[in-house]
Amino acid sequence: MRKGINPEKINLTKLKHKSHRVIVPFWIPNVTDDYFKHQPEILRLCLQSLINSIDFSRTNITLINNNSCTEATDIAEEFVKKGFIDKYVKQIENRGKLEVIIAEAKGATEDFITISDADMLFYSGWENTVIQIFTKFKRAGVVTCYPMPQHAFHFNISWIFTSCWKSGSIVEKKEMDLVNHSCGQDGLGWFKNLGVRKKYSWYDKQYYLQKDDIKVCLGASHALATMKRDIFQHLPFKKVEFAMKRSYIAEHLDYFSEFLGYYRLSTPKCWAYHMGDTLPDDEILKRKVSDSPKTMQFPEYKRRSGRYIWWHKKRLIIMVIFFHVFSKIKFI
Repeated sequence: MRKGINPEKINLTKLKHKSHRVIVPFWIPNVTDDYFKHQPEILRLCLQSLINSIDFSRTNITLINNNSCTEATDIAEEFVKKGFIDKYVKQIENRGKLEVIIAEAKGATEDFITISDADMLFYSGWENTVIQIFTKFKRAGVVTCYPMPQHAFHFNISWIFTSCWKSGSIVEKKEMDLVNHSCGQDGLGWFKNLGVRKKYSWYDKQYYLQKDDIKVCLGASHALATMKRDIFQHLPFKKVEFAMKRSYIAEHLDYFSEFLGYYRLSTPKCWAYHMGDTLPDDEILKRKVSDSPKTMQFPEYKRRSGRYIWWHKKRLIIMVIFFHVFSKIKFI
């Protein structure tokens, strides 16, 4: 039997809401296997670089522990105890990256959500650069803060028909070399395939958009991506069957930004480095990216309605047909 009134009902504490949330899941089962032996320290570098490079007045962090080993858990909980982590989720089993990200993102109140692997090294200025892109390019829905021009057509064809796109060399070779280095690729690596009009490799030319003096690559990754919240809000419910599977995130998440008519974009410079399972050297750790934008605030945007999604899906069928025609005649 209840007696009295909960005083919180009288106090009416007003909640504060921020505009950006970064979600970082991690699974480090042990430190005995070669692949995992450096992962706890890599996690520390990831979290330290993240908290050093974001503005806490606008950004919250969710950290998801997928039943990791004691060594990794201790490092994660150091940051929790210091008050840097807004939300700490501890799973009793490994649920993989995809399921926990979707669950957390769907329940988030922030308008912009960044999903990140736990082996990313963030460079100061990445958040403001991402804000600048969302501010300048209203159709931006997904933004990666390192160049991904080889994904220009990965669930990403609306830009062909709805933008004044260009092609040319906007990504410096050293930036692409850094991306390749992070993934253990030699030579042209990820950018070796023919891209622009099936004539130039992605290393030589890229598709891009330009607004004033700001240029962005067409194409984004899901290893590190900032998304508008309505991508998760409208995402159809679908149970995730496996903790990890090749192309799984593409099947469950990447495709949906296209249904909303959003562009998948990336920065011409590397504002983050994918460490993988190797500790980076001092040159990479101390790298500074020039021309960082001034402190900015995430823009307001009009969320897509269910009616818009229905209309755009119909239009998308026509776009796909023309895309295949344009590809065959090497128009793109």
